[in-house]
Amino acid sequence: MESTIELLRQELAQQKRKLNRVLLAAALLILVLSSQFLFSFREYDGNKVLKARGLVIVDDNGRERILIGAPLPGAANRVRTDTARVRELWSKRFGNPEQYMKWYRDYNHQANGILILDEQGFDKVCLGDGVPDANIGPRIGKQTGLVFCDPEGFERGGIGVLNVGEKQNRVVMALDGENGTDATGISVMEDGETGFFAGGKGYRMFLGASPAGGYTPEPFFGMLINKKKQTLYKLNLVTDTAGKK
Repeated sequence: MESTIELLRQELAQQKRKLNRVLLAAALLILVLSSQFLFSFREYDGNKVLKARGLVIVDDNGRERILIGAPLPGAANRVRTDTARVRELWSKRFGNPEQYMKWYRDYNHQANGILILDEQGFDKVCLGDGVPDANIGPRIGKQTGLVFCDPEGFERGGIGVLNVGEKQNRVVMALDGENGTDATGISVMEDGETGFFAGGKGYRMFLGASPAGGYTPEPFFGMLINKKKQTLYKLNLVTDTAGKK
């Protein structure tokens, strides 16, 4: 048991280090962009405030690479807002391309913040208030934070606050698997559940605390391992039910 907990602690520490690297990169990006604003504009008539509806930064080949705005300005090269490219590149992955395109019409692609595109026009990193939906489906509420994507534009993780109702918020740091669903992460849920989760191939592990009616009928604090909703291992320090199912 101690070795299992130690492994979980090591994995949690590794996830925190990954998150710190992502946050550092975002902070450096903001610092660089802020420096460009400070040194690229002169003061006129004592006015030190620069106001703009948006900013688009292009690369040496004229392709849009960084979008800044509230909301984000449009970009001709962005895949997400080009339905012809969406149909060509993504729709066939989901079995029924026509149904996917119908769902896709209602997805949110906007944000108030900063979006980085790669040279092909795929979303790579977005930092903002109300980040775009994942391209496998809409979010259950408005999310403020940071999300990042793989080379084909599919979201692979993020950290943020998700509003799921009136005065109800959850805070999640999650890393996604190949199918776009949460693979591992740390969450603080609106019902008081807090902990670390990991899953794959039908297995799911939770290490943390949960109120009654969550993972178990009774209040839970400990470790739970399931396979397709069947309990394989349960250690509940609240009720001392180690090994029981």
